[in-house]
Amino acid sequence: MTGTILECIAYLSTQTEGTFSVEPCKEKRSLNANALYFKMVGKMATALRISTPAMHNQLLRKYGEAEIIDGEEVWVALPDTEEAEKKADEDTENHLLPTNKKTGSRRWYKMLKPSHEFDTAQMSRLIDGTADEMRQMGLVPPMDEEIEKAIQAYERKHK
Repeated sequence: MTGTILECIAYLSTQTEGTFSVEPCKEKRSLNANALYFKMVGKMATALRISTPAMHNQLLRKYGEAEIIDGEEVWVALPDTEEAEKKADEDTENHLLPTNKKTGSRRWYKMLKPSHEFDTAQMSRLIDGTADEMRQMGLVPPMDEEIEKAIQAYERKHK
């Protein structure tokens, strides 16, 4: 059975036999919000003639959040080379924000939280910021109603 706490308690109180396991349901994130976001990313990447991962990383750098582990931001030191910078720009697994901090021949990057781990407020900020970026580029973002509908669906899935 899946339901609210009270619904589950009411159901379980009617059962006379059996062993039950109770665990919280983890709702899947809204594919509508993610699909909408990546649709916008794709249009922007095409217009700028860059890859979708590079566009996604640029937007995460502007509208994203630092990755936090045990209450601390995560930092990564990479070689201070063009090759390392290009790999960071194109990486689809690790989203890195370059900084001006250097140690010897290494440059420090702040690791960013992946968008699939965003809560509703973070996803809303990312989508709204991406739509604003599209407008600034002269591109037409999805209609505001479509954005609002996607964010509401995302919110329902994350409650």
